[in-house]
Amino acid sequence: MMKRSLFIALLILVAGAGVYFACYWINTQPVQILNAGEVSDVENIPVRNKQILELVNAEGRTLAPDYKQVVCTEFVIKVIEKFTPLTTAEENKIRIITREDIPLLLIQQSPVIKGVHTSLVEARKGEEVLKAEDVRPGDFVQFWNTYLGIPYGHCGVVFDVEPHKSITIFSSHPITGGYGKQKYLWPDQVFFVRLK
Repeated sequence: MMKRSLFIALLILVAGAGVYFACYWINTQPVQILNAGEVSDVENIPVRNKQILELVNAEGRTLAPDYKQVVCTEFVIKVIEKFTPLTTAEENKIRIITREDIPLLLIQQSPVIKGVHTSLVEARKGEEVLKAEDVRPGDFVQFWNTYLGIPYGHCGVVFDVEPHKSITIFSSHPITGGYGKQKYLWPDQVFFVRLK
């Protein structure tokens, strides 16, 4: 009888851990890893965005050969610097270097947590894209999800957006071993910017 109770308790514990892991994964990690593909609606993409997409498709793996060498923010910096130089301060804004409390900054919608968005807009090197419906492939994005009070941030180059449903980006991520294309469910907080 005691063995049976222990077995049932173990099953419940394993099932609970599985549910916890599944919830964590869906809320913080890519839901799909995609192969390179063509962007649809090419005629509505700004010229600079087309250039960014061409660069990322051609040199993405070279820019971020491994996640340990090049995290998402470093990938974004490398892409932007192919088109315009960045100061150290602008790079650090993309990296979101701060000693402040990130969860509190997220609640406050602080410019600090907007990363690439803040860096490019403040330097007048980018234009804020406020509506998800106006986002185009080749725009840059910084987004955040919070799971059990812990924030998870990521950034990259937009490949595709289904407003308020999902976002697909080119970025550097551990799951893709560096450069890759990842699809996420719509984030809790998301900030878009278009390079001028």
